[in-house]
Amino acid sequence: MEGKAKTTVIGIIPQYSQNSKNNVFARILMPPVGIISVLSQINSDPRLNVYAIDENNYAGPRDFTDMPDHSFLQGREPAKIALFYGGMTNSIPRMFSVAKQYKKSGAVTIAGGSHVDALPEEALRSGVDIVVHGEGEETIQELLDVLMKPLNGDERDRALMQIEGISFLDTEKGLVSTGKREHIKDLDGLRATDLTIIKFLKKRWSAIPINRGRGCNFNCEFCVVNKQYGRYKAGSIERAMEQVVRYSDMGYRSFFFTDDNFAQDPKEAKELCLLIGDYKRKFRKKISLTVQVRNEVANQDQLIEAMKYAGVETLCIGYESPINEELKSMRKGVTVELLVERSRKLSESFYLHGMFIFGYPTFKDSKYRSDLSLEQKAKAYLRFFKDARIDTIQVFNAVPLPGSELRAKLESEGRLFPPEMVWWDKYDGLFLTYDPTPEGLDPYELQTIPRTLMKKRYMGNIVSRTLNYGNWLNWAYNATVGFPIQFSVFYTGRFVRNLVEKKRRENIEGCRSIFHASLIGAWADIKRKWRNLAVRTYGGKIMKRWIAEYEKGDYLARLKRLPARRV
Repeated sequence: MEGKAKTTVIGIIPQYSQNSKNNVFARILMPPVGIISVLSQINSDPRLNVYAIDENNYAGPRDFTDMPDHSFLQGREPAKIALFYGGMTNSIPRMFSVAKQYKKSGAVTIAGGSHVDALPEEALRSGVDIVVHGEGEETIQELLDVLMKPLNGDERDRALMQIEGISFLDTEKGLVSTGKREHIKDLDGLRATDLTIIKFLKKRWSAIPINRGRGCNFNCEFCVVNKQYGRYKAGSIERAMEQVVRYSDMGYRSFFFTDDNFAQDPKEAKELCLLIGDYKRKFRKKISLTVQVRNEVANQDQLIEAMKYAGVETLCIGYESPINEELKSMRKGVTVELLVERSRKLSESFYLHGMFIFGYPTFKDSKYRSDLSLEQKAKAYLRFFKDARIDTIQVFNAVPLPGSELRAKLESEGRLFPPEMVWWDKYDGLFLTYDPTPEGLDPYELQTIPRTLMKKRYMGNIVSRTLNYGNWLNWAYNATVGFPIQFSVFYTGRFVRNLVEKKRRENIEGCRSIFHASLIGAWADIKRKWRNLAVRTYGGKIMKRWIAEYEKGDYLARLKRLPARRV
């Protein structure tokens, strides 16, 4: 290849929509792993120059609209192939806009991700040349073999038809789909995901995402994970450990395991945690982990101790609802009573971040229906937050994601709001995107209650927001007389609990005396108190900015005009 110019391939992670910029997702800087994993497979190809940009964490040139200037990037280093992340529905309008720019400049545009996977023709008529279905690491290499050859249009189309798992538009045949590609079985056979491919970073990542496993063995009605990736599979724990070591050596301390269920294989999860814990202690590394789990992890005592040993601080749990009928409709396979019991146990060892769907829809043929009003449901949520000892929350409206069974059901009953009312930019969980009036529900009320629940959690009531702005009273109390009072209460409570236990659990670091264990526990309670106050204070600022952005539009007024009806 010496003396021959390399072909530039760019990967683009589109920016969140304007109404999503001020929510918590935009504040946590962490790139999606999928597109970077795909680019990592071709990064060492001697024919190519590969790089990516994340528009949500970008410090490069900008255009007159203050968006990343892709014309400048193309002028600086023209990309012949542009890959797009199409897995975040609320960023799809931006993806289409940028894809059209690259296609106009002569680049071949390729997109993958759950949204375009479910709606390929929409993408192909909006600036995308090729849609990749499912996993793309193997597909991209076959695509390059075709795209790098000097073929005319018909020759290229015939060659593309031989590649499984893609869709494209043929001038004569229209939409061409080459069938479903078999899922990748050996994840260790792939090159490690290399985040340094991403250029023009504005800030360091909030946390390093590590994807050890893909897919899910559960089948929740609202989810699309197992439809895109199938049943759960994972690479080796050694492979994941290599990622932790690499980015730890680069100075990163926070890691987020993106597996939808970190504890899907408890035995391997435990082994990985023990490896990370040993590494931390041997090399004196300060590492904290956040993982996504289901509530069933509470039954895995050995894994819990191993996660503590590794430095897992926060568990992200999809509780979804504190109403049994809704849990059954979602196919969560758990009851509210079990959720509370398991959550309280997990709160003894970890911070808990709860994710919820408010007012899950029912249908004409639904077997499970709740008789509670929306106001009664809201009260059930507030009780559950307290009973389950959840530290931080996210409460959304149900999002009928493309490809999900939930969307198919809403579509079959004609209940999806049309694009002119709700376009993809509002599919972020913060907007109601379907018609609830067939259930006799007020759309305006259903839209506003999730926001109200989060507002109460992070900003308090109107009196608190006015007199205790920024939680200054709480901060002042905690920093003065509150500290000794709280510590005494926490220590006494811990001591009594330890005293009445018939047999204390031995943790991985060894058995402690009852006095020492109570002291450590009381200090953990104090840290939790301060940490959650800091989160509430910061979260309140985010909520304030988001609400201001949210209220600029006329969406609530349009919802008010929808008459209630029952089918």
